[in-house]
Amino acid sequence: MAMTLQELEVEVKNLKEQVADGAYARDYLEIWKLQSLYAHLYYIGKRSEVPGLFARNTPGVNMEIEDSGVYEGIESITRFWNTVFSDKKIGPGHLAIHMTVNPVIEINKDRTRARGIWHSHGYCSFVGEDSYKQFLCLGKYDMEYVKEDGKWKIYKFAYRQAFMCPYEKGWVEVPVDASLAASPDNKPDKPTTFYTPYNRHKISNMEPLPPEPYPD
Repeated sequence: MAMTLQELEVEVKNLKEQVADGAYARDYLEIWKLQSLYAHLYYIGKRSEVPGLFARNTPGVNMEIEDSGVYEGIESITRFWNTVFSDKKIGPGHLAIHMTVNPVIEINKDRTRARGIWHSHGYCSFVGEDSYKQFLCLGKYDMEYVKEDGKWKIYKFAYRQAFMCPYEKGWVEVPVDASLAASPDNKPDKPTTFYTPYNRHKISNMEPLPPEPYPD
């Protein structure tokens, strides 16, 4: 039986909705893949490749990690990954992994901008001249993304530290026992904007909160 014009209009509408849903799901997975690729590059010691994940053609790109201060623009961000977190600083016994899990991602209607937040559990070992220090880490990645030339890129990157405690003592006794601000290589463009690690004497709401949907 031939479809009526009304039935055809309904069918076309349903197909358009299915295509839109599929495109949204693809973008969601591509953003997830981008964030996961960053985590792997960090872990395997290819940190000099991290700046390649950032937007190049969109003004306003920036990065902030723990108490590092804010690095503005791709040149400053590249300098950070080649000095503060340089591949050359990785030697025997070094370990640094920050997983990215439990994402909440919101994408705008045009599928050109996105916001995301991720929980991050980590394990680190820092090697000194005569000692090793091992840490447990917890934080959130507070991210924004932009699509450039059909590919998702990092637009705003922030790692919000909850704790980085010595393995032997724990986060209640020593919430933070390392500081990027203390590194002589750390030379940000602006001061830190958000730094509220765990404190057993305060009530923590574990900010930042998940992103709200875009108004469109």
